Amino acid sequence: TATGTAGAATTIALNAGNAQSATVNTTVATAPSVIVRDAFSNPVPGVSVTFAVALGGGSITGTNPITTAANGIAAIGTWTLGTTAGANSLTATATGLTGSPITFTSTGTAGAATSIALNAGNAQSATVNTAVATAPSVIVRDAFSNPVAGVSVTFAVVTGGGSITGTNPITTAANGIAAIGSWTLGT
Repeated sequence: TATGTAGAATTIALNAGNAQSATVNTTVATAPSVIVRDAFSNPVPGVSVTFAVALGGGSITGTNPITTAANGIAAIGTWTLGTTAGANSLTATATGLTGSPITFTSTGTAGAATSIALNAGNAQSATVNTAVATAPSVIVRDAFSNPVAGVSVTFAVVTGGGSITGTNPITTAANGIAAIGSWTLGT
C-alpha cells in the first residue's frame, strides 16, 4: 500500500466569505477563507496565508498569518467592517502562488438612525404668502455620521401660519435627506 500526499502548493483561491453586506462596525456573517491546492487540485496543508484589511477600515481577528489546515483552508476568525458606509475589502496573500492576492469585498450599510439635523432651507426670508427660495430639508444619520435611508420625517408649520407641500411624513432618500416640496409663508 502507499499513501499519496499533496504536492507543493501552486494556487490559492477564494473558498468562502466574499461579496457580503453588513451594518457598519459589525462583523460579516461568513468569515473569509481561502483554499490552497497543488498542481493536481489537491488541498495543501501548512501554507502561510496573510490576511489584511485593504479598504474601508475595520479589523480582523485570528492569528495572522494563518497556516492552511489539513483541508488546505485558511480562515480568519472574524471580519469587522469599518465605520463608513460603502465598499470594504480584505486581501489574502500567499507568496508565489497563482491567484495571490485574493480580494474579498463587502458593503457596509448605515446603522440605525441616531440623529437628525438641518440640511437646507433655514433662516430665509420671503414676501408674505409666497414660497421661500429653498425648500427646507433635514438629514438623518447613524452613530458614525452615515446617512440613513428609509426614516419617516414629519414636517409641520409651527408659527406664522403658511403651508407646506409634498407628501408628509416624508421618507429619507438614499442620501439620508428628507425635503418638503415647498414652504409658503403666512400672511
